[in-house]
Amino acid sequence: KRRPCILHCPRSETYRMSKNQAFSLKAILRTRLVDEILASNRKQDPYMVLVLDPHTSKIISSCCKMSDLLERGFVAIQNIKNARQSIDLPATYFLDVTGQDDDASGHNEDEKMLKALIEDFTEGKDWDPVTKTGKLLKKKYLRAYVHVTSTLQKTLIAKVLATERRFVASCRALNEINIDFLAYESRVFLLNQPYVLDTLMRSNTGGGMGESTRLIDRITKQLVSLCVMLNEKPYVRFEKPTSNSNCEKLLEMLASTNNFEAMLREATDKLPNWKPRPNPATLLFLNRTTDMAATLVHHIGYQSVLTNVLGMQGDVLRVEVDKKGGEGKEIKSYVMSEDDDIWARQRHKHFDAVKNELYAEMTAFKQKSLSQKVKEGDGLDMDPKTMLKVVKDIPKYREMARQFNKHNSILNAARAEINKPGRIQAMTMLQDLACGFDSTGSSVSPQSLWSAISELLAKPDTAYLDKMQLALLYVIARGGMTSKEEDFFESNLQPEMMTVIKGLSHLDINTKKPKNTYSVVRGHLDMMKARLTKIRNAKKIETEKEQDAKRKGQSFTKKAHYIGYRYLPKLHWVCSQLIEEKLDQKAYPWNNPPPKSGSRGMSRATGFSVRRNRHKRQQSGMGNGDKQRVIVFVLGGITPAEMASVYEIGDQYNVEIIIGSTDLITSEEIVKCLSQGEIKRDQDLNPAVIQDTNV
Repeated sequence: KRRPCILHCPRSETYRMSKNQAFSLKAILRTRLVDEILASNRKQDPYMVLVLDPHTSKIISSCCKMSDLLERGFVAIQNIKNARQSIDLPATYFLDVTGQDDDASGHNEDEKMLKALIEDFTEGKDWDPVTKTGKLLKKKYLRAYVHVTSTLQKTLIAKVLATERRFVASCRALNEINIDFLAYESRVFLLNQPYVLDTLMRSNTGGGMGESTRLIDRITKQLVSLCVMLNEKPYVRFEKPTSNSNCEKLLEMLASTNNFEAMLREATDKLPNWKPRPNPATLLFLNRTTDMAATLVHHIGYQSVLTNVLGMQGDVLRVEVDKKGGEGKEIKSYVMSEDDDIWARQRHKHFDAVKNELYAEMTAFKQKSLSQKVKEGDGLDMDPKTMLKVVKDIPKYREMARQFNKHNSILNAARAEINKPGRIQAMTMLQDLACGFDSTGSSVSPQSLWSAISELLAKPDTAYLDKMQLALLYVIARGGMTSKEEDFFESNLQPEMMTVIKGLSHLDINTKKPKNTYSVVRGHLDMMKARLTKIRNAKKIETEKEQDAKRKGQSFTKKAHYIGYRYLPKLHWVCSQLIEEKLDQKAYPWNNPPPKSGSRGMSRATGFSVRRNRHKRQQSGMGNGDKQRVIVFVLGGITPAEMASVYEIGDQYNVEIIIGSTDLITSEEIVKCLSQGEIKRDQDLNPAVIQDTNV
């Protein structure tokens, strides 16, 4: 008996996390979205087609693999925007709707999406249902289970969906599921909104809903979907505007009670079974434009080098490597995901340390591997028991050898790019400008570095992006530029480069005669100097151990004690201050009153015991409900260095800290945004990047 098409919001449950299981956004999203929602009709329809759009396909791919979908009965994955043949199977649709259709401004994206949906069930223009004459088109699928990311406007349901009677007869469910974000890593989420800075700088407010206001509204809905899924009703803090920059004003609007909290309340009111965590998280809103240095510095972490130097796109990296046998080159495409154990462990470490530790791991693995001993003819006693062990060891040996070769090829490609003329010198000067001190700990000013910077900028073989990063960070650190410096830029840089430099004024950064030299906040500066001291001391101890090992004829593996690793993003200091309850409440005010307890993050703040009924809370789905959780959202993009900071802080303070943003951001994107259209988005500024068409 056919069930009617009903618009409803599915029951929200807390993700059940075992006592010893590490927090993972990917695992939570996979369970919530794929298991509980998309595959919820598996008993009635064990085999289905999954129909996605470009946005929802990224959401799905961020939390599961094709094999995960096949295990759950999805035998085919299709894009609703592509031409498709009919399949005699039910279809589960997961579609992106914004709830922002506005006739006044000409936005009708939701209507177009719904029309594409009902086209799969249309009877055809020539078919007359009364006389049953004409050509009757075949349905694409037997039945439809439709899930949308956000709230559907009721007028659209009546205007579009209800007009196609065959769709109404075929639709078994129409759900608003409140899931609209990507789980990029276990502690990182993205909203799939690239070039947000460009939109905010243009600040188009003409006709209907302005683009900036529409963007903030969409971001708010996406953040609400995250909080609903995590069962969070957070305490909100935000970075108070310090200038007239439109970006800072929009951040304040995003975090406002009338915006975020009102929308969260509206969403949870529709979910009668939804319950917030007993110990609410703190949601901190930060602005990208108040720490532009983090986007321009060459951080020396493995993930940062792959993103900024080799141009890794999301989690896909394409590099040119040697062919087997050493005969020529070939282009390889790698997915750098957390399923790769080496990547998960090494991505945040210093680039040079990764190579040293990878070599040490490879050597240790070969010494233990039975397959390697057989390969080298190590004289093993090949009795039946040993042969069985060797056979069982072969798959593991091949997989580890493949992973080692993959990362070794990537490291060699990255090292070749880093060793190009002027690159290491540029990296060092960028660190000096951002930190305000050099590798010895001595204070430096932008003016003292001008001679070396101008020399690099004048060289024709200095990379385009290196020149732009140096020029932009110099103007930011200098607090502007003198007429002499401006004349030098105009004489030695291309015309569009000057447009990029002057584009900083749209972020309320002075580009005229220097007024106030940019200075790092005292606490942030002290933290970076303490890090440098720790690195220098560890480096000294390591050198002594290395010399001692050489005297004894022993091998020695260097660790990640590198002076060039001294820079820390401002976000690192802000989050540390927040967790230690030292963050300035004037600069980062609360939106809703903070808890009265003196210990914000511990379970005492919520009025229940950490020990009492722990087992019952876990069984009921609360998981780590008594553990402190911090959610950080950066409007305008985050860098790999800031992602690495989150993992480091989480381990240091034993808290569940999650970072998210509109998208990943690189120095190349910053340059394109500041160029005000002179540099096109599809223009390649990094020659090391290998495009899809070459693969």
